[in-house]
Amino acid sequence: MAEWHIPAMYGFILLLLAFSLSQADNCDKNSTLPKGRTLVAVLTRNNNCSKFSLDDSVKAHLTNLETTIILPAIYSIVLLIGLPANGVAFWVLAAKTKKSPSTFFLLNLAIADLMFALILPFKISYHFLGNNWLFGEALCRAVSALFYGNIYGSILFLMCISVDRYISLVHPFMARGLQRRKAALCVSFGIWLVVIAAVIPLLLKQQSSSYENVSFTTCHDVELECKDGCFSPYFLSLVILGFAIPFVVIVYCYGAILIKLIPKKKDHGPIIRLLALVLLSFILFFSPCNVLLFLQSLRAQQERLKDNQMYIWYTIAQALSSFNNCIDPFIYYYASRDFRAMVKSVVCCCKETNKKTSGRTSETLILKKSISYN
Repeated sequence: MAEWHIPAMYGFILLLLAFSLSQADNCDKNSTLPKGRTLVAVLTRNNNCSKFSLDDSVKAHLTNLETTIILPAIYSIVLLIGLPANGVAFWVLAAKTKKSPSTFFLLNLAIADLMFALILPFKISYHFLGNNWLFGEALCRAVSALFYGNIYGSILFLMCISVDRYISLVHPFMARGLQRRKAALCVSFGIWLVVIAAVIPLLLKQQSSSYENVSFTTCHDVELECKDGCFSPYFLSLVILGFAIPFVVIVYCYGAILIKLIPKKKDHGPIIRLLALVLLSFILFFSPCNVLLFLQSLRAQQERLKDNQMYIWYTIAQALSSFNNCIDPFIYYYASRDFRAMVKSVVCCCKETNKKTSGRTSETLILKKSISYN
């Protein structure tokens, strides 16, 4: 079963790139004048349909300290910590643990985190170069889709882990009657299909834009205006279906688990720590960016305008949400007993090796001293 996830990961990436390449199109000369999707931008069209002028307020945002220094610094920290941590976690989950239902969900969560790590070098380069995209339209679409796919894919798999814990602890007799491994595999496959379907709009619409009065090309920050109000309804749907509903399900599941476990007066430290980590991920990392995205999209839908200051805060909150990748390895630790046992065995082996090494070293020193005294 574990081998299935590796080709699935690469197949997902290839599918995104295929959509991007197949849908790459020229701008429509009959479309309305463009404006910023995420900024209050005043753009003017010239004779070349692919060139527009960017107003000073948006240009200032795209060249300020927050977007060119702070954002790439945050993504760099996440890459340096998250890539090795999730890589090791994926190896342990895939090769060294039993394939229980929770392991399937944890393994898919690790895959989502590793896929996110693959796009971080592009994001870091983009922001460090002054929000200048050098990798073409197809890759811009793929990176944008993978970015949002990771956020909401991670949330859905965290919800699945919570539901699995709820069934096994609150309704153990129901859990015994279910084919949980098969169900976990089918649910995991279904979530990937949902995530792919959810990011298709990002693959079908032009994401990169170049301008007459600046020397850089943006990716996903500013794009041509749509006749149907652009991406505001899309992002509203993402926040409601991909964040709000899973958050309610997670709170309900872990609340029911605590009510069930507290009267038993047993040591349920791993479950409580898992609950704390999942809620911490939602409150600190996922909630700010989704709330800001919801408010911004709702305001844009009602008033047909965007708030520059709100978008600045949103981009920072969006970068901070990537720190979830650094928290997920701890979730693997507390969610899987086999994962904990594997980590503890590795740590114990290292300690025993160090003790033996230090013991041999001290014996050698004693022998040397005795020889010198003789």
